[in-house]
Amino acid sequence: MSNPFLTAVNKYKLIEKNDSVAVALSGGADSVSLLHMLCSVKEKYNLTLYAIHINHMIRGEEAERDEEFCREFCKKLSVKLFVKKINVPSIAEKEKISTELCGRNVRYKEFDELSKKLNCKIATAHTLSDNAETLMINLVRGTSLNGLCAIPERRDYIIRPLILCDRAYIENYCRENSLDYVTDSTNLTDDYTRNKIRHNVITELKKINPSFEASLKRLCDDAKILSVYLDKQTDKAVADSRLAFGYSAKKICEQDKIIRQNVIKKICVENGADIPEHIHIELIDNALFESGCVDLCGNFRAVVKQGILRIENTEAVNNFGEEILFANVINKEFTFDNIKYFVKEITDFDDLTDNPIYMSEKETKNAVIRTRRQGDKIFFKDRNITKPLRKAMNEFKIPSELRDKLPLVAVNNEILWCEGINSVQTSYSAEKRKFIIICEQGRIFCA
Repeated sequence: MSNPFLTAVNKYKLIEKNDSVAVALSGGADSVSLLHMLCSVKEKYNLTLYAIHINHMIRGEEAERDEEFCREFCKKLSVKLFVKKINVPSIAEKEKISTELCGRNVRYKEFDELSKKLNCKIATAHTLSDNAETLMINLVRGTSLNGLCAIPERRDYIIRPLILCDRAYIENYCRENSLDYVTDSTNLTDDYTRNKIRHNVITELKKINPSFEASLKRLCDDAKILSVYLDKQTDKAVADSRLAFGYSAKKICEQDKIIRQNVIKKICVENGADIPEHIHIELIDNALFESGCVDLCGNFRAVVKQGILRIENTEAVNNFGEEILFANVINKEFTFDNIKYFVKEITDFDDLTDNPIYMSEKETKNAVIRTRRQGDKIFFKDRNITKPLRKAMNEFKIPSELRDKLPLVAVNNEILWCEGINSVQTSYSAEKRKFIIICEQGRIFCA
């Protein structure tokens, strides 16, 4: 008879020789089986095993019973147990979230801290049946391709060795190995969405197809393969469309719709916004072809103008009128309109490929970093002409709503450097110092 626990361990490479693993132990049949299974392969993999139990303080005496059971079970197996008591109802009320979500949040916070403390993996007891329930919940709530992936076999330090074991297998394993376990009374009611799916939906579907849970797992695996491929295509499309002040709408529009949608989501997240809702993605997708503005959740909006897509923070600080003495930030970081920049003085001639700004000692002493002002002029050395900064910004297609926010380096009304404009005021001479200004996103605007 096949062993789905070992199959998962080997197929997904969940455990390696000399690993340290802490089991998330609730005391239920799944986590009890998981800890027992890991103990059975402890010598084979030379494992260091721990367990962690979170008492959510939701079920009163029953929660205390579960904690005591876990202590006795770990003592019997000679496994060190970490116990955390956290008043989840109180935290949930304070944060105005459900106890179910709050419980999950505190669990994974504790898992993260223990993983760092012990440098160990955390094994959770999610099963094939849990995976099917999660997928059905995602479908009911409305899901994207990522939702079809359901529960991942591993995520960072989290591993799920029972992901191919269904509930019947776990119950049979407990009987064959004479394992006692506790039952969470909340799992017997239909108060939670998962319980409603488990008791009423999955049961009926398994009457039609007894292997329904395994069939869903194959769908999940296919969805994960497709998701990885789409992520690679999305990353490439984002990189190809990236511009100094946003992203090329034309480049994004060249992609198939599924890639465009993923690109929109990734660009939103990259620029600090939440993952957009489906309706927002559709509106932004339309705007890529026609221009327009879409309000997103929070204080963000997506703007497509002059062929450029940008995600703007509507509450971003506008530094118009502020001045920073250039000499005070040489080889230091400064922040402008919530974006970090770094001024680097170049002393090695090998760095001249970045076409730095050349400044005399007098210019270096008097230069300031500020936003544009009326009367500002910039010199184009390649054409030997001076233009008003306003006309230069038009020429370089700098979005109008950004022009009062961009940092520039100036001595009086003479502009030595402005982000996004390919120009410097003076030519190289041995007496002059040379600098480059680097944006936190890695852009260098001194070409």
